[in-house]
Amino acid sequence: MKLSLFDTHCDTAYELYHRGVHLDANDCCHISLDKAEAYDRYAQYYAVWSNRRLDDEACWQDFLKIAANFKAELARIPEKAVQVMNASDLEAAVSTGKHAAILAVEDARLTAGDLARLDEMKVLGVRYLTLLWGGDTCIGGSHNTENGLTDYGKALSRRSFELGIIPDVSHASEQSVDDLIPIAYEFGKPFIATHSNSHTLYPHTRNLRDRHFAVIKELGGIVGVSLCPSHLTDCSVRPATAEDVFAHVDYYLSLGGEDLVGFGADWDGTDLPQGFGGVQDLTQVAEIMARHNYTDELIHKLYWKNFYDFALRNL
Repeated sequence: MKLSLFDTHCDTAYELYHRGVHLDANDCCHISLDKAEAYDRYAQYYAVWSNRRLDDEACWQDFLKIAANFKAELARIPEKAVQVMNASDLEAAVSTGKHAAILAVEDARLTAGDLARLDEMKVLGVRYLTLLWGGDTCIGGSHNTENGLTDYGKALSRRSFELGIIPDVSHASEQSVDDLIPIAYEFGKPFIATHSNSHTLYPHTRNLRDRHFAVIKELGGIVGVSLCPSHLTDCSVRPATAEDVFAHVDYYLSLGGEDLVGFGADWDGTDLPQGFGGVQDLTQVAEIMARHNYTDELIHKLYWKNFYDFALRNL
């Protein structure tokens, strides 16, 4: 069967703007629509990263420029791609064979203490918000700290739930996730881990604990497996491969993840495992799945249906 792909994380919008290249065809990014012809249908969340070299306010200004470029780029190729704002947009894009592109933000520190910026993001089409990226910020502690959410980070999380911008805990510290959980239960809404591998399988600080996976499952969220080599295995021993990607998917399935797991590859935000050059190469993980007797139905869920259904419920 020809696969469809719905992926929850890439940095490609950032790269398109800063490199001055196009989405439909380029030689420098992991994603182009040419490369994505490997799939029958293709949907992608485009997360605009807050560059660690910039202060919070400069990141906000950078985001506004990237978001404008993203909108203009899609408007340039309306026969191929469309920015999706809601479930109806998504259904229309899929039914007409267009690439469904959804905007997101990675590292909420660009709000710089101003909750009103969440409203601006919502209008621009941002539909999930990765709360943290690295270190301690106005939002709280990232994965490489032991600190939790600040009072502002908790207020921002509440406002995000109110607006329908889904909090993403990839990059968050263990304590920051613990601090988000009661807020999520308060609203009865899911949070997600868009590009996080299993901490049990490989104990990198960036990876997701089983107990957090269980809460995401209970609340109806989703978890995307990343291709970042250093989050898959100990790369000082051997290179990461497609087999390692499969192993993290398979482990999540052992936790009952059949209906919530897929891929958040981190295209254009990381190096890739051995044998990967871009979005077209994710098909090789499906080949491994088939060799391990995954059914076509399960493979379809992991590559497309789980995240498509989630988006229909939450956009």
